[in-house]
Amino acid sequence: MIAHVAEAGEQRGRVVLKLGCLQPSKVALEAAIRVAQAFRSEIESLFIEEPAVYDAARLSFTREVSLSGRQSRDFTVESMAREMRHLAEQLIRQVDMLARTAEVPTRSIIVRDEPLKAMAEACRACGPWNVIALADCRMPRSGAEIRQLFDEVADTTGLLFVGPKARTSHGPVIVAIEDAERVEDLVRTASRLVLPETEPAMQLLLVADDETRLGELDGQVRLALGPKSELQILRAAPAHGSPLGPAETLRRLRGGFVIAELGRRLVPLSGDLGHLAAALECPILVVR
Repeated sequence: MIAHVAEAGEQRGRVVLKLGCLQPSKVALEAAIRVAQAFRSEIESLFIEEPAVYDAARLSFTREVSLSGRQSRDFTVESMAREMRHLAEQLIRQVDMLARTAEVPTRSIIVRDEPLKAMAEACRACGPWNVIALADCRMPRSGAEIRQLFDEVADTTGLLFVGPKARTSHGPVIVAIEDAERVEDLVRTASRLVLPETEPAMQLLLVADDETRLGELDGQVRLALGPKSELQILRAAPAHGSPLGPAETLRRLRGGFVIAELGRRLVPLSGDLGHLAAALECPILVVR
């Protein structure tokens, strides 16, 4: 399935922006709005009050301690609810202001539920073409976690997130190509996200296990694109069964946006995503 978002007014999907207790990343917010703008879609700010926070507030010994550590007060469910609602309203206003500048329609909802259940319900209400955007830098820990999101949030075509080193969304769109049969679909998605006056606007990064396979993939991609294509095609360091080499190549390219497929070498299903956390300085859109 390739990433797609329904246009505003179709009532068949949008960019669902997951907000929560953590301060959102400006880069993540800009990326979510960019995707919505690219697909002429809309943003739904989904603020999730996680039940675990309220469970902690119900404990008799729970106290709220000031930043200085000199003062404390009772921590109640009622006070937590008030603070959560105030935070939600602040964050939703922040998103609305950014979206208004980009002329992207917005809507918002505040729910108290487990994150996956809340996202699944939001997408089900206006599916089937949704991209989920995570607003903070707490990126998924593993490919298995991303797969769980795709499996449980059935109407999702892509997951957008940033890592702890996120600093920009300006620069070329880098498309990780690991299967020549997907190149046309991936390039079509990437072409919507390119920024004007960016040179190069898009780079195709070939990812494979060794130099032989990289050469074969290079030939297949050029054949699929045709002789008139002017897209820049680069080769990542051979993976040799590990995502570290390709991730380091990605870091050195300093792109403004990355598109990659789940379950391949760059975003594998097994193991953690520490290599991406170390390499990513821009948003990544993971598709399946």
